[in-house]
Amino acid sequence: YGYFWMMKDLNETESKPILTSKKLIAEESAQEFPALDSLVSLSGETVNLPDFFTRNNRAKDSEAQCTLVAISFKDHGFKLLPSWIDPFKEALCQDDNSSGRRAEVVHLSITEGWFLKFMRSIIINGFKKNTPLEDHDTTLLSFGATIEEFRDVLRMHNNMTGYIYLLDGFGRVRFAGSGGASPDEAESLIAAAKDITPLLKNSATPSKHSRGRKVLN
Repeated sequence: YGYFWMMKDLNETESKPILTSKKLIAEESAQEFPALDSLVSLSGETVNLPDFFTRNNRAKDSEAQCTLVAISFKDHGFKLLPSWIDPFKEALCQDDNSSGRRAEVVHLSITEGWFLKFMRSIIINGFKKNTPLEDHDTTLLSFGATIEEFRDVLRMHNNMTGYIYLLDGFGRVRFAGSGGASPDEAESLIAAAKDITPLLKNSATPSKHSRGRKVLN
């Protein structure tokens, strides 16, 4: 997929090559988040996916937690992701309630191209300057790898936009979307997280945000 195809695709889909899931993807048909190894966090840890998403699920329970994975390749996609992340964090990840330990946001930035691998330190330093310290552990970067199979599994054929995937406690994709979120889409994501992790329903904080294409399901 070349640059001009991607730009045409963005225009035709309003930056949403994957439609937001209309409902929670059933457990029996949900796919596990694909493997991607040797990522580096802004705190300096080397991690592998999908193991990183289930590292805190000591109970081995699909309903124990959920993870919002926000993926970007380029700056345009990165700027679209807060429309999903901010209301999700506000509603479910507040430090002063128990839901903060059951809902997590992981941002994955993918830099493709072997030549960019040599700019690794510059890219990491740039991210550190623009990322709050409390998010360094959960901001992951991938450099220079060929990830066509990874992208195919998640249907991320257009790297000009951003993508979000909501995972259950077993690391299975239960909800997906792309581009910027409308208020209704953000609320649908929050509702899906509460369905995946029922304990969030009692402890979550109401969000102030309350007031076509491929479908991943």
